[in-house]
Amino acid sequence: MKIAFVSQPEYFRFCYEQDLSADHEVREFPFHFGMKEEEFADLIAFDADVNFFFRGEFFPTSLLPQLRGTKIALSSEPFPRNLGNKLEYTRDSIKRYLDFRSRIRTQAFDFVFHYDEASLQFMAKDGLELSGAFAFPVATDTYVDRQLEPKWDIFFIGRSTSHRERFFGPLKHHFQFLHICHGVFGPPLIEYMAQAKINLNVHAEPEISWEPRMQMLLATGAFVISEPITPNRYLRPGVDYVEATSPSDMYEKVDYYLRHDDERRSIAASGRARIHEILNARHNFQQLIEDLDQGKYSAFKTSTPSGGVNALAKYFNIESRARAFARKLLK
Repeated sequence: MKIAFVSQPEYFRFCYEQDLSADHEVREFPFHFGMKEEEFADLIAFDADVNFFFRGEFFPTSLLPQLRGTKIALSSEPFPRNLGNKLEYTRDSIKRYLDFRSRIRTQAFDFVFHYDEASLQFMAKDGLELSGAFAFPVATDTYVDRQLEPKWDIFFIGRSTSHRERFFGPLKHHFQFLHICHGVFGPPLIEYMAQAKINLNVHAEPEISWEPRMQMLLATGAFVISEPITPNRYLRPGVDYVEATSPSDMYEKVDYYLRHDDERRSIAASGRARIHEILNARHNFQQLIEDLDQGKYSAFKTSTPSGGVNALAKYFNIESRARAFARKLLK
């Protein structure tokens, strides 16, 4: 079978790497925003049986009809989500969703999956009937425990935001804290993670969400302290990682686990075993392909969008125009 992965490698290669190459003919096609149809000539020529697109909403609409194989979009952005009877969202996650909904409706994907099951109900009410949820797996043949000597107490990779710095400020002041915003991925990133006693996961905005970096970190045997993430059936707080609910709580737990090596190692070992067992790329992608062949998932469909979400989209559109006009006046 020929499989194509089309993505921004720095963000998504950890999901697949070379883990399927022993069983299939696999090629990666790097993507960046703004690419034109003619820049995908080698993807068309490869003629894959299955095409996986990360951030598929951004691809040229004229491209997909030229691909013979199954076309699958894997949605990765944090969108509003239902947690019990509460809709969890921020301004940022709403704007990301509005952009996604406007683009994905024009795309001829056979199947569309979102990484976080908790957002499916919200999208369905807005007329986006996705095929289901697909939690991003990890290329566990590549993301391994390097067992290196620690150089830092704490490591985090990701852009700086006001919310994150509320957590990071005290930690950066009192501990050896390495923070890299961008530019490192794959095996070099694994080395940085392996050389920290504690890896952190803190949301970009003040909302409960689930960053796929969680399973990437855990796969390498990293000990992780995280803000609460979307409840899910894969990762277990207190078993596979440690949860911290506030900056002060995170500080206390960092201080505690830096002084209790055995407890830290035990939780890290549990997290690593969990990812290798239920979120490894080779098995999960193969299972998804088999399930699609057997008709276990519905095709991607759209229906009448929500009037409330439409009104919200108009509001943000007007606001964006007003801001642009204000910037023009102030030049």
